[in-house]
Amino acid sequence: MFNPKVISDSIVSSCDRCPRLIAFGNVLLDISVELRDDSNILQDFDLKEDDQREIPADKLARLEAVAIETCGNPKYNPGGSALNTCRILRALGEKNVMFCGAVGADENGKILLQILKDNSLCTCIQTLPEHSTGTCVCLISGDKRSLNANIGASLHFKKEFVMSRWCQDKIGHCKSAAHDFNEDVRVFYIEGYFIPEKFAICQYIYENYCKGTANLFVTNLNATYILQNFTKQMKCLIEQADLVFGNLTEFVTLAKIYECDSVDDLSKSLIRKYLKLNREKIIIATDASRCVRFYHGNGSAFYAETYQVPIVPQKAVVDTTGAGDSFVAGFLYKYLNGEAPTLLDCVRYASKVAGKVIRQVGCNLPSSLPASPLVSPI
Repeated sequence: MFNPKVISDSIVSSCDRCPRLIAFGNVLLDISVELRDDSNILQDFDLKEDDQREIPADKLARLEAVAIETCGNPKYNPGGSALNTCRILRALGEKNVMFCGAVGADENGKILLQILKDNSLCTCIQTLPEHSTGTCVCLISGDKRSLNANIGASLHFKKEFVMSRWCQDKIGHCKSAAHDFNEDVRVFYIEGYFIPEKFAICQYIYENYCKGTANLFVTNLNATYILQNFTKQMKCLIEQADLVFGNLTEFVTLAKIYECDSVDDLSKSLIRKYLKLNREKIIIATDASRCVRFYHGNGSAFYAETYQVPIVPQKAVVDTTGAGDSFVAGFLYKYLNGEAPTLLDCVRYASKVAGKVIRQVGCNLPSSLPASPLVSPI
């Protein structure tokens, strides 16, 4: 159990000029297309029904053109794992959240920045004129989705930009929580997709904002290919992180990397190495509509629990894109705003948020969801 303080809108962190949650990730324009039953697009482009991958820009452009021509009615949304989480956090009522990333100086970049401005999401965005804004084509078939992305400008987000005075001022220099665990913590969240070519930024954030402080360092596994292709970097982030999110498939892959027989053994091994004072390491493995397995502990203390996810009728599921991202948002929102929540409270609330999002196209909450100054009644 952990006991973050109840925080009103007027008390946003130990320093009201500093964001409570700062996220780093890839910026994408999501183009969602619902596939027709007679469509052969997945086969023609050698894609899988429920998968995510990065593909070359020219192939992605052809895929987008064929999907729209064949199936029509594309829907456009801001995308990117951490950005999705920030947007859902903002929609839930968390005002003091900031997203950091990069876009190109193109029309898609302008569209994305305007949408984020309209959503009142605070951003720290680097614009790179020599690169195009990242794009993701989401091919939807029932509760399955094939995510195909080229991250474009996001691949070239610079450490020098993060270190610049402008960016540093937006992130904030407050370290008043550094040695007092009764202070309100700040959360630094880095998505797994962010790792390629930008691991130096991840380490900079950890070393300068989280190491030796009460601030939380949080990451998301995001995809098996990230774990397989950037194993050394991901292991470093996972071992440093106070909170690790991922789905069961990703954790099974990670268990094999660590040569563990099961996800339970993997979690026990990671938690045994975690020796921070007055804090537990938390590991959360989702398994679609089945259950959430979560682990927590510190050193020799180890706990494993399971939560059965409430059933969402199959006919109510519109788009599972961003379900995991919205789960993270719900968990962190409850964590930051709940009154002495347990892990089960946070997991339960996260599952309810994800259950609402999969009833919409794109990673969005229903527009009719009532706002709340503390924890919204999902």
